[in-house]
Amino acid sequence: MFPVLSLGPLALPVRPILLLLGLWLGLAQIEREGRRKGMGATLATDALWGLAIGYGVGRITAWLPYGIPSPGDLLFMLRPLDPSIAPIPALLSAAGIIAWRWHRHRIPWRTGLDAMVPLMFALVIAWALGDWAEGRRYGEPTSIPFLALLGGGERHPVQLYEAGLALLAWIVWNRGRSTLKAPGSAFLLALMLYSGVRLIVEGFRAENLVWMGFRVPQLLAFAGLLIGGWGLAQTERPSSSIPTG
Repeated sequence: MFPVLSLGPLALPVRPILLLLGLWLGLAQIEREGRRKGMGATLATDALWGLAIGYGVGRITAWLPYGIPSPGDLLFMLRPLDPSIAPIPALLSAAGIIAWRWHRHRIPWRTGLDAMVPLMFALVIAWALGDWAEGRRYGEPTSIPFLALLGGGERHPVQLYEAGLALLAWIVWNRGRSTLKAPGSAFLLALMLYSGVRLIVEGFRAENLVWMGFRVPQLLAFAGLLIGGWGLAQTERPSSSIPTG
C-alpha cells in the first residue's frame, strides 16, 4: 500500500495524518452540536481529554508485556506511527474520563452520547483507511481482480469496505436523527448502524476469533443490533417519558 506520502523532500506518514483529520472533523462536529445546545466547546473539550488519556493508557498497556517502560521511553511509545494499542484499557479509560467530565460539567449523559456519534464515525473511517494504507487487518482471499488489487494482492480490501460502509452509515444517521425526539435515541441509532457495518465487514475479514463455529466480532455486532433496536423502540415509544439526565 502506501504508508508514507511523499511530497517532494517530505515523507509524511499516512496513518497519523488520517487520524488527525478524523479527530479534527469529529471534534468540529461535536463543538457545533455543543454550541447549538448552548454548551459551547465543553463537549468537544471533554471528548479530547478522554481520547488523549485513553490513547496514552492504551499505548502504554500494549507495551507492558515487553517490560516496564522507563521515563525516556514514553515519548517513543506515544508516537502515532505505531498502531499497536490495547483497545479495552483505552476505551475504558477514555469513557471514564469523559463520564467524569460530563458529571463535573453537569452534561446529561444521553445528550453527551448523542453528540459523540460524529466523532465515533470519523475515527472509525480514519482508522480503517489507515489500516488500508499500511496493509493491516487484511481480508479473505478473493478471485475478483479489481478487489484483489485494492486489497494488496488476492484479498478483499475489507478496510475500504469498513470505511465506505461507515461513511454511508454516518450519512444515514445524519438524515435519520432529525426524526428522533428522545435524548439518547441518536446514539442508539448509531449503535444499530455501526453494528450492521461490523456484521458485514467481519464476514470478509481473515483475522477473526471463532467461538462454536461463529465469528466473535459478528456475534458482538448482532448483539449491538439487538440492543440498539430494543433501546430505540423503548425511547421512541409515544408513551415513553425519557429524562434528559
